[in-house]
Amino acid sequence: MEFKTVIVLDFFAELPSSLQKPWRDLLLNRYREEDGFQQKFPLVETHLKLIYTAATRCIDQLFFAETASSISGDAAVRWLTSTSTITDRANTNGALATINDVDDLEAMSMTNDEFCVVGIDNAELAECSSELSNENILNYLDRAIHCFLKAQSPELVTKAQVHSQSIRLRDRLAHTNNRMEAGGVEQLEKEAAEIITSLLRENLFVESENLLNSITPLVSPYTQQKLEECVTSPIHNIVNA
Repeated sequence: MEFKTVIVLDFFAELPSSLQKPWRDLLLNRYREEDGFQQKFPLVETHLKLIYTAATRCIDQLFFAETASSISGDAAVRWLTSTSTITDRANTNGALATINDVDDLEAMSMTNDEFCVVGIDNAELAECSSELSNENILNYLDRAIHCFLKAQSPELVTKAQVHSQSIRLRDRLAHTNNRMEAGGVEQLEKEAAEIITSLLRENLFVESENLLNSITPLVSPYTQQKLEECVTSPIHNIVNA
């Protein structure tokens, strides 16, 4: 079984303290064959087999993520990020690896296109899952926004953010008292109108209809009639086309 990306977590930090220096000396080529390294430290061979397994299961990228400093880990960084080996000096191809912030591993292991696909999947789940609670829908949209930001796609970020704003307003409307003061209703009407305009601009017709259905009970009968004639019915026809 192979994987596009393999992450080895705290391999060096979790080595026994008795093997930290032997691993360091091995990585920095301080042992000679006649020193009997294998006989002195047989457990290192087992560790090497684990690294071999990780490396051979990896197709594109292999990460060593260390959350704590260690003698062997520092030596590994020095060896992997230097050109001290004979092969490196001959080929002048640079180091075997680079140092990166562990917090950026997700971004390093996925391309912009992959982030975009995952974001779209989450956005579609938020839009099409009518039986989900608002909380779950918002969770999907938050994931979508995160992925679109990583994918550097401002258009999709805006679309998901507008959808999220509408869900949050619908949640507020569901807990609004029908007897609230006129000024409060006017403010909600204005906010809903702005979000609906943005939803229509982003072609989010289903959510536009949902928000209209949520705000309609709070407005006057005349406004309800006008909304039905000029906005709700046309959107309904589009959704059901």
